Amino acid sequence: MKRVLFLFGLLLLAGCSEEIVAYEGMPLKIAVLGEFQDHYNTNIEIVEITFDALEEAVTDATLQFDALFITPTVFGQASQDEYIQVYKEAIIPIVYYDAAKGHFAFTKENITYDTLHFQKLINGSHSTLYLHNEIPIGEEFAERKRGIYVFNFYLNRDRYDIMLKEIYEKIETLT
Repeated sequence: MKRVLFLFGLLLLAGCSEEIVAYEGMPLKIAVLGEFQDHYNTNIEIVEITFDALEEAVTDATLQFDALFITPTVFGQASQDEYIQVYKEAIIPIVYYDAAKGHFAFTKENITYDTLHFQKLINGSHSTLYLHNEIPIGEEFAERKRGIYVFNFYLNRDRYDIMLKEIYEKIETLT
């Protein structure tokens, strides 16, 4: 009887384990400023860049980056005023990954990530996608308009795989 209960318990545990949710869209090439690894998706190419290459990475279409991820290890430098114009001229979406304060510190003058007065956004988002350029509108994405596009992503029960899938899907719609 104990053996049957033990096997039943194992089956229950195996059935409760969560399967990894992977992004299955078109392959994406992501520039990363800082440290970032994606252990969930095989069709994502991660390319680490430096601040010296930042402007070219986000404005040169021939490099064929689909997005830029900026991560916490570089938030201090990345939120300096000298980069505001670079973010505004970017032709690819910028994802401020694990930025509880959102995009504000990176896009407003005289504010850095460290000096921004609030500790996190009220909405509790984990990461923010920002694009200040031509953005697709309408269901067909055939029309484009100039403006600022901001989209927040949320981490639910430490499921980074699900959140990353959502981020990549949003990037795919913007490319």
